[in-house]
Amino acid sequence: MAVTSKKPSVKRTVSRRSPDSAKHDAILKAATRLFLKEGYSNTTMDAVADAARVTKQTVYAHYKSKDELFTRMISDLCHKHTPSKTGLVEGQKIEAVLYQIGVGFLNMLTSPDGVAALRLVVSEAKRHPRMAQLFYESGTQRMVTFLADILKQYNKRGVLSVVNPESASSYFFAMLKGNYHIRMILCLKPVPTVKEKEAHVQETVRMFMALYGGKNPLATRGKL
Repeated sequence: MAVTSKKPSVKRTVSRRSPDSAKHDAILKAATRLFLKEGYSNTTMDAVADAARVTKQTVYAHYKSKDELFTRMISDLCHKHTPSKTGLVEGQKIEAVLYQIGVGFLNMLTSPDGVAALRLVVSEAKRHPRMAQLFYESGTQRMVTFLADILKQYNKRGVLSVVNPESASSYFFAMLKGNYHIRMILCLKPVPTVKEKEAHVQETVRMFMALYGGKNPLATRGKL
């Protein structure tokens, strides 16, 4: 009698997102679409539930309030265009780090969602100061703090001479905005090309390093 050997069965595991995780993302995506299309005032938790095809109770189980949803939207938008700090600093020159951060920031500033979010906040800030504050804290302030922490590391290495990392960080982003910031708000065309944005970031990095690079006396005195 022939003996046939059976191959051991191999269980294949398929990586899948949990239902809770999928619902969490679906709710955020639905809220983002509504915020950017309808505005902050006209977006309700009921509307978010309908758009995400879940119950209102499910929405509140994942996000405690509309403010939390809005904050998460802005944080995710920034995160999408911000390089990870892990490994960003190690082994790289500060110019390369600044360039990566600058390109990401300018891409966010000129992206459809970035422009829509900015217009939304500008149009509703007076009526909803809380929303404006959330936008500032989860967007602008987060980016300034992110870069300031990196500048402190290069300060310690003697690569930079930055007396006030937070101020230097805010100056960097202000230079990056240039005319693009107001042009995007006003819907003025043309939208900058990839090459134009890269050239603008390179020039911004050169100006930043001219002031804060090495033992620059202007930077160490802290004034012009």
